[in-house]
Amino acid sequence: MDTAGSELKRIRGWLLLLCLCLTVLDPTAVLVNLFLVSEVARPFFSRQPGFFHLILVNGVAGIALAVFSLYAGVSLFRRVAGAPAIARKYFAAISAYAVIAPFLPFLLRSEQLATRENFYINCLNSFFTMAYALIWRLYLQRSRRVQQTYGPDLH
Repeated sequence: MDTAGSELKRIRGWLLLLCLCLTVLDPTAVLVNLFLVSEVARPFFSRQPGFFHLILVNGVAGIALAVFSLYAGVSLFRRVAGAPAIARKYFAAISAYAVIAPFLPFLLRSEQLATRENFYINCLNSFFTMAYALIWRLYLQRSRRVQQTYGPDLH
């Protein structure tokens, strides 16, 4: 067997970074953000019910995406068949949520946050999230290491 080919079948380099992002960094960032925002926002919940609903929807979506991230990362670490497709679906999910997120303050009638300035900030956040997802999706589709480690992508 080709030693270069067998070397590429290991979880190292960018693939290792992706696995760590999915299993540790992304879920941790979601949880830290959730706890910090809910603590800071708690005094406003009684005066602004829309604000509470916004934090609740973001929290539930964040937890769901963190669980999906863990699932995708563990699947990659364990070399589960179709793991790259699972990870790509996770990145599609965070991209879809990033499209919706800037509109949530308006949809949930959170008057405090439904401002033009906040909308622009949320759009910028969404842009960075979608760029992050796109970069990793392209990596999963084009990487020789991913192809060697997980075999041909059937999905």
